[in-house]
Amino acid sequence: MGYLFVGINLAILMYFLLGFIAQWYLRKHYPVFFVKYNYIVSAALDGGTQVMVFILTFAAFGGSGKAHPFPTWPGNPHTSIHNLDYCMKDMADYS
Repeated sequence: MGYLFVGINLAILMYFLLGFIAQWYLRKHYPVFFVKYNYIVSAALDGGTQVMVFILTFAAFGGSGKAHPFPTWPGNPHTSIHNLDYCMKDMADYS
């Protein structure tokens, strides 16, 4: 399933929710607003994503030569204790 590229299942819900709100609700209830601003909102979301990927690539993920790991906090849990989506980690040794 190619949609799980971020490794967190909740991301799919947000993608579909944002798409549903932008494409169905606005088109049905606010057609003038939809026609006038749909392309600019789409471009803003795409552009913001590209800017953040660029910044994270060079600032945090090692694109400039040295990676800087994010601190451990509830939004970035320690993966040796549990999985990223807080499901119980399988501690069985399969080696």
